[in-house]
This record gives sequence, C-alpha cells and structure tokens, in this order.
Amino acid sequence: MPESLIEARGIHRWYGEGEARVEVLRGIDLHVDRGEYAAIVGASGSGKSTLLSILGCLDRPGQGTYRLAGQDVFILRDDRLSELRLREIGFVFQSFQLIPQLSIL
Repeated sequence: MPESLIEARGIHRWYGEGEARVEVLRGIDLHVDRGEYAAIVGASGSGKSTLLSILGCLDRPGQGTYRLAGQDVFILRDDRLSELRLREIGFVFQSFQLIPQLSIL
C-alpha cells in the first residue's frame, strides 16, 4: 500500500470578518500518495494559490486538518515546519525569478 504524503480534510480558509468575510476554501479534502502526481486547476480567484500555500506549510487554514508525510503540520513550531518543507515538499512561487525592469524582449 502506498504511503500517504498529503492528507487534508475539511480545509477552510477565509479572509476578513463579519460582513467583510470572504470564504476562499470551503471544506477541501485531498489525498496524495508519495510518488503520485496531482494538479490543481481552476479559474482565477478560485483559491488555488491559497490551497497551495496551506499545503506548502506557508499558511494555516481557519479550519480542518492537514498531515504532511504523517506529521500534523498545525501543531508544529516554525523550525520544524521549515525542516518538513526542506525534506518533504517543493514550492516554486508564481513570481520566481521575474525581474520587473526587464521586458520579455
């Protein structure tokens, strides 16, 4: 049986409070085994980057559970999260290596 790398259950994320509250993620469940490939696709503003920030241990949800390589990431301190990111998951930022002074030409 394959070993689980990502186990996310009931992930919710919102910004703001009260009437200004905007729900970005509403109960996301995701399971990815080690060695498996997955793609997250959706329209602009659908929460893809927010979900990836949570899965990459860069942000925390408002609600839900997430285990990365068997570790409950929401109980880990920052130093342990850094080690987990180093050993278990890669993350390439959207604006990686863009130089604002240079055009494509």
